[in-house]
Amino acid sequence: MKKTLFFIFFTLTLITTGYLSTPFAQDYTQWNLPEGAKARLGKGSIHEIAYSPDGTRLAVATSIGIWLYDAQTGAEVALLTGHTGWVLSIAFSPDGKTIASGSQDPTIRLWDVETATEKGTLIGHTSVSSVAFSPDGKTIASGSLDTIRLWDVETATEKDTLIGHTGWVLSIAFSPDGKTIASGSDDDTIRLWDVETATEKSRLIGHTDQVLSVAFSPDGNTLASGSRDPTIRLWDVETATEKNTLTGHTSGVSSVAFSPNGKTIASGSWDDTIRLWNIATATEIHRFDGHTNDVRSVAFNPDGKTLASGSQDTIRLWDIATATEKGTLTGHAKWGVYSVAFSPDGKTIASGSRHDTTIHLWDVETATEKDTLIGHTGWVLSIAFSSDGKTLASGSRYDTTIRLWDVETATEKGTLIGHTEGVSSVAFSPDGKTIASGSRDNTIRLWDVETATEKGTLIGHTSGVSSVAFSPDGKTIASGSSDTTIRLWDVETATEKGTLIGHTEGVDSIAFSPDGKTIASGSLDTIRLWDVETATEKGTLIGHTGWVLSVAFSPDGKTIASGSVDDTIRLWDVETATEKNTLTGHTDWIFSLAFSPDGRTLASGSDDSTVLLWDVTPFMNTLVSLSPDSVQSPAIGEQLTFSLNITDGANIAGYQATLNFDTTALKYVQSSNSDYLPTGAFAIPTVTESNTVTVAATSFAGESNGNGTLATITFEVVAAKTSTVTLSDVLLTDSAGGSFAPQVEGAEITGPPQLPEDVNKDGVVNIIDLTLVASNFGKTGTNAADVNGDEVVNIIDLTLVAAAFGNTAASPEIWSHNPAVTPTRDQVKRWLREARQLNRTDPDFQRGIHVLEQLLAALTPKETALLPNYPNPFNPETWIPYQLAAPADVNISIYTPDGRLVRTLDLGHQSVGIYQNRSRAAYWNGRNAVGEPVASGVYFYTLTAGDFTATRKMLIRK
Repeated sequence: MKKTLFFIFFTLTLITTGYLSTPFAQDYTQWNLPEGAKARLGKGSIHEIAYSPDGTRLAVATSIGIWLYDAQTGAEVALLTGHTGWVLSIAFSPDGKTIASGSQDPTIRLWDVETATEKGTLIGHTSVSSVAFSPDGKTIASGSLDTIRLWDVETATEKDTLIGHTGWVLSIAFSPDGKTIASGSDDDTIRLWDVETATEKSRLIGHTDQVLSVAFSPDGNTLASGSRDPTIRLWDVETATEKNTLTGHTSGVSSVAFSPNGKTIASGSWDDTIRLWNIATATEIHRFDGHTNDVRSVAFNPDGKTLASGSQDTIRLWDIATATEKGTLTGHAKWGVYSVAFSPDGKTIASGSRHDTTIHLWDVETATEKDTLIGHTGWVLSIAFSSDGKTLASGSRYDTTIRLWDVETATEKGTLIGHTEGVSSVAFSPDGKTIASGSRDNTIRLWDVETATEKGTLIGHTSGVSSVAFSPDGKTIASGSSDTTIRLWDVETATEKGTLIGHTEGVDSIAFSPDGKTIASGSLDTIRLWDVETATEKGTLIGHTGWVLSVAFSPDGKTIASGSVDDTIRLWDVETATEKNTLTGHTDWIFSLAFSPDGRTLASGSDDSTVLLWDVTPFMNTLVSLSPDSVQSPAIGEQLTFSLNITDGANIAGYQATLNFDTTALKYVQSSNSDYLPTGAFAIPTVTESNTVTVAATSFAGESNGNGTLATITFEVVAAKTSTVTLSDVLLTDSAGGSFAPQVEGAEITGPPQLPEDVNKDGVVNIIDLTLVASNFGKTGTNAADVNGDEVVNIIDLTLVAAAFGNTAASPEIWSHNPAVTPTRDQVKRWLREARQLNRTDPDFQRGIHVLEQLLAALTPKETALLPNYPNPFNPETWIPYQLAAPADVNISIYTPDGRLVRTLDLGHQSVGIYQNRSRAAYWNGRNAVGEPVASGVYFYTLTAGDFTATRKMLIRK
């Protein structure tokens, strides 16, 4: 609703200024951009392709969404975005009106093909690897970790679950009559399921490795399967026996498809080829070459004349009759973008890729590719322009070289050889005469650009060097390492000047401020700011929920941008060390950030294989805030009014803002647009949703600048307690329809004076106070836990604290989300027993007993659940929390992404309760069953408690 509201006044602004003309007036690089972004470079990497039933559309599942192409012309028709992870599988409904997509995020989404809009979301899986429509279009089957789910399309609800596979379900297909489902899994088997009874009919065994793809023949009598082993097998569906084996591929067969007449099978393989097979003779008819990397998907056009094949970065169309290529759809990338850099004039962006080992040069104004630099034989981890913009330096992980490129001619001009392991980072000195390179061989090397020779080696780090940066005056180099330190080096003498210590994990990125006085560094734990002169820490930026992979200063030095494995970019105010804004839109880790020389654009490179360009000018100065910013709560029933103010506004023609408030403290009453916008501004009706209020307005007659009040919002006090009113989804527009998100500041409401029952004096009587009383049981004399003042802490004090939970003057809470201070169910049972034995009948004491009863109920989970591990990423140990609604024998199994068992934690028989803090949660030391440390990477953990199972993902990083 909030986005819809913004679209209304944003569209009105466009209409009045003549900027809205045709549905596809914008170039496809601007389709469905996230808020704040102005262009997208690249289309993401390809995972699966599918033709529409009428053959007019080709849908492509990618790392950033679903692209729709005109199947005849190859033109882009639409980009469907909404998934927050890679789209792994797609399927058209039989009538062609709907697309179902399965993603890592882990949802299935339904899309209207005609309007290119989302229709619904199906939730239940932990990750969705395959989807298929039934022939009547009423059911969707989806495959995940070890289950297949059947969904009712009309109601968007789950109908059945098919359980039997012991590994990931990688492919599923309905038989033409809709009565049978075939599923292929990384447990090396194919299973046939009866759709009506949701039971297994038979199991097809023969493959010796993962089954990557399954497909029914048009008559439903034959099933084809492609495997990593790498064969194609043909099966008799009725007898569940193997008919033939097709051999020829030299690597895994990722996709199989029957021709519409059922006489031919097409297969795509990781050996980069597509092959056509005659089913009757079980022989190869033709082999298509042309792809330069894994073929992930093949699909016949419904007329059988054209075959489409998708690799990671290219879709090729093949003429079946002539066995020739008839077209190519390009723009997709093989793997993620690891590095981005602006040229000094701001007109060109260079991006370095992961597995395809290339560097792309992009025209910033048109968002189109200018050139590709080819030469590296390993991942390109870092790139940098010289100060005159004529030379580009690039460092590679596996070929251990630094290469110098002539930007104008897009040709290689030199190679710097000397590192013994991968080059993680390169940087030019300000005068362009020297290059510094950091390597996994623990060294930094200095190179003479003109002669392409080594000038010196800086030795001191005890682990790989991940980032290097020159100070603005060129006299100092800063280097960050996985040894957790940052070191400062004197360029002239090639000696160490100082070491910055504070990070507890490896330092992935460092940057000097433009004045050279501050260094920003990114790591797992935080972003830290350092004073260069004193070599001391001066601030910490906390907000990301994952490893910080990149940091960059704006040219004016007032803002830091940071990119993380949490898929977000955050903008920080350097002076106050506070967050200004969060930019979301990438669907995978953000490895690199770069500001344009004028500071108006931020480029971000992601593992989703795209570069996004963000308009960051508005984030620098404009502030939208609530006034008063701090106020003591009035009495219950009285009103409290806030002004929504703007400071340093520039060319403001419209606004939208959402106020988030505590419904146990406040109730929304009314709001009104104020006089900041020009006279005659149109106010959108206020939208209220539980704990939020959204206000918006737009002007049709000019823009406003400077300071003022956008709106006023009035609440009624429900409870006199401490709470906050925060701002979110704040957007400002100009008269041309451009939008941006400003800095925001909310308001704080303070509660009344504290009560004796508030033992820790935090203004809230809650579980923490109960726990403090319990921890002081038996102590005598003066003690904050002695609530009734009788100089002994006992069950009476604890029960009085529980009674105060019902006193609104004390801002009561019955529950604490901090597992470290939450009592166990057994503790509360013991407290209740002791309180009842006192036989006290006074109302306060009886109310305390009642609250303890409520607390006992709250600590009795209604359902068993597996919770996220912490910390995540971790190295070398982690805790896995869960809760039990019934006593059960509990164990946790840890798997690799390909389904191999790493470790089983047998926790024995556990009673009902919440196992969340470190003393109760499951503990894993990061070692396998024989005690060996496991490698860095993604793992999955599965909780089994009686009949209950659930799976989550975790990351170990060393």
